[in-house]
Amino acid sequence: MLKKARIVTLQGILNEKVYQERVSRSGCFLGNSLLEQVANQAKLSNAVVGVAGAGGIGGAVALGLARLGVRHIKIADPDSFEISNINRQFGASLETVGRNKALVVAELVHQLAGDVTIEVFPEGIQKHTAEAFVEGCDLVLDQMDFYSIAERYALHRSYRRSEKCKGMLASSVVGWGANIYKFEKDGLTLEGFYSIPEDAEMTPELVDKLVKLQASYQPRFPSIPNIYGWMHTTGNVPILSIAPTASHYLILCRSTLIICDLEGPPYSTVLPPMPKYYWFDGSTFDNGIYEFDGQWVNPNEHEKHFKIS
Repeated sequence: MLKKARIVTLQGILNEKVYQERVSRSGCFLGNSLLEQVANQAKLSNAVVGVAGAGGIGGAVALGLARLGVRHIKIADPDSFEISNINRQFGASLETVGRNKALVVAELVHQLAGDVTIEVFPEGIQKHTAEAFVEGCDLVLDQMDFYSIAERYALHRSYRRSEKCKGMLASSVVGWGANIYKFEKDGLTLEGFYSIPEDAEMTPELVDKLVKLQASYQPRFPSIPNIYGWMHTTGNVPILSIAPTASHYLILCRSTLIICDLEGPPYSTVLPPMPKYYWFDGSTFDNGIYEFDGQWVNPNEHEKHFKIS
């Protein structure tokens, strides 16, 4: 029998007047009529969104959801802030180094207006916490580390078992760009996509496979060998401090469309499910819908532009 998940709850208290005033400037973009706008703001207010991972993408996304008017957010992360997180992670500072990321992010988001209820899962996503985390969610955002295979499998299995949850989104950053992709319950599963045992040893070969599977658009510079060399030397994944902001925007836009039932014509373009994904590069303006297939979308990108033969 699995042990019970540890949950820390920060209870929001709604002041309807303050809530309506603080979300009022977004309302215009939630529909074509006042009636539609009000109805969709109510959907955001009543939605429950789970953010699995409070790092470079997840923490700021939790804040963005609260700004949009989502009043019930779940945040899961077992890690604590380190000094190297300060370059990109919401909540990371010298004062919070050593503290649990999910708890810090929850406190900061709760302070925003006091009307957001936040359930914190400081143990992160594990086999004994995944079910409780997904339960009641309308949308789940998978922003865990790509190498957390067993934990991500547990999250995805719970998502597929959920009757209420209408979607799961994820985003990754590479170099100067970011992608976004969507899992549907009757579509490609993460387990099927990875084809990796959940207890697999994280070897250099497996890391290379995961990178190509989930971040398959090469930055123009530096070269891929340069990036891999940096990873080998430091034992860390290099992340440009400004890149996660692209993921924040992509995730928050798509989350809003899904929660408000605005994804698809005539309102918007549907994000196709996995293995397809959308990519945007802020340095080259390359963008479009591509497909994860374990190969580089743009092989020899660095060599081609820097005249290396």
